[in-house]
Amino acid sequence: MFRWLGKTRHPALVFALAMTVVSPGHAEIYKWVDENGEVHFSDRKDHRLEQEVVNVRPSPSEWSRFDIKVETVDVELSDAEHQQIVDGVNSVYEFYDRVMSFDMYQTVPVNILIFKGAREYQNYLAGKGGGLAVASYGVYMPREHQIAVYMQEDKPRTFRTIKHEVSHAVLHSLVPYAPSWLNEGLAEQMEMLGRDESGLYFEHHPENRWVVAKAREQGRLAAIGEFLKLPSIKWRHSDFSGSSSVRAQAGQFVYFLLAKPTRRNFVVRLMHNFDRGDRTLSYYLVDEHYLGGVAMLNSDWARWVSDQGEGIIRL
Repeated sequence: MFRWLGKTRHPALVFALAMTVVSPGHAEIYKWVDENGEVHFSDRKDHRLEQEVVNVRPSPSEWSRFDIKVETVDVELSDAEHQQIVDGVNSVYEFYDRVMSFDMYQTVPVNILIFKGAREYQNYLAGKGGGLAVASYGVYMPREHQIAVYMQEDKPRTFRTIKHEVSHAVLHSLVPYAPSWLNEGLAEQMEMLGRDESGLYFEHHPENRWVVAKAREQGRLAAIGEFLKLPSIKWRHSDFSGSSSVRAQAGQFVYFLLAKPTRRNFVVRLMHNFDRGDRTLSYYLVDEHYLGGVAMLNSDWARWVSDQGEGIIRL
């Protein structure tokens, strides 16, 4: 999917951390305050510092559903389909609120515009200008805080596209400096986000799983260090070229990171580094914040990617 970057009207948000004693079986997270009064977090024990053991996790949230505006052009949605779209959008918002620790009430809910077909969709984008009229299933437009899509023959894919673009909308508002692999990887996973009586969960992304397995089999899968060092502009160029597996790898890499609570905590810390405007190449932030650095991450990923892990991730 294509995301148009424009000037956002929504400020980056402040990260709120809830501190609790770490439960057994979880990696320890350490907090300390330097001589300038700045608070730091790390998963490495440094005996030279006076550190406090904490756990970074989402704060108790009063989050509740948004009313989502869904408009159609020459498309009829059943009540069930309309509800499916609204539920999907709210699940994405809930994920960023409850799991990623962002205050979603400081955002403006997206409005959804659904066209009958690809031609009508492309004509609409062409009228908007700004290079929007490219081959895509959907697009997020920051100025209107709008997502435009068209109804594909595979309707469920259309609904997954909406969730994908909602993720881009959230990150454009909250974490504008997130690297492309993280932005796109999260959006890919939002396509597979669901909710039942037990709460939020992720299923495997079948297409991404197949692409990554094939790339690994053919020796084309990028090493994690190489993957993380790729600047966003080069990452997007590789993705748009259509000759690379970087999008599928980003999706599966994020799926791998979200599969375990300790790795989810790592993603939260990473996201909020970029929330504060940190433009450090993600390789160096990962090397600093992941337990064991990039070398350990590469080892963990290599073991996981051999069978691509769990079927369902419960959040």
